[in-house]
Order: sequence, then structure tokens, then C-alpha cells
Amino acid sequence: MRARACIKCREYVVIHPGNPVNQLEIKKFEKKHLNHTIMTVDLIEIKGIYSSFKNHETEKPPQEAN
Repeated sequence: MRARACIKCREYVVIHPGNPVNQLEIKKFEKKHLNHTIMTVDLIEIKGIYSSFKNHETEKPPQEAN
């Protein structure tokens, strides 16, 4: 399995070819790390050293009821 990884932030996102939802996640990852060095690697090379990008995304706060 392959992943896109940011060397500076030590974050990665797994690549699932043909999955449109994953393609959007990769675009978000690349946008966040726009001026950083990003590489494509085997997941096994960075697993345990880098953290998953999905785990660091902030969740939207729940809408308050009026």
C-alpha cells in the first residue's frame, strides 16, 4: 500500500486509487502541506514514525440548537 507523506510535519495519507473520497482527502493533505516536501512511499516505510493525517483533522463543532 502506498501513501503520500510530508517530511516536515511527519504526517501521511494512504492512497486508495480509484476511490473518489480518498482523492479529495489527498487533495486536502497536499493543500495543507503545499510548501512542504511531500513524497510517495510504501506505507510500511513510515508506519509508526509518521502519524495519519486523518487523525489530526479537526472536527467541526456541533451546531447549537436555536
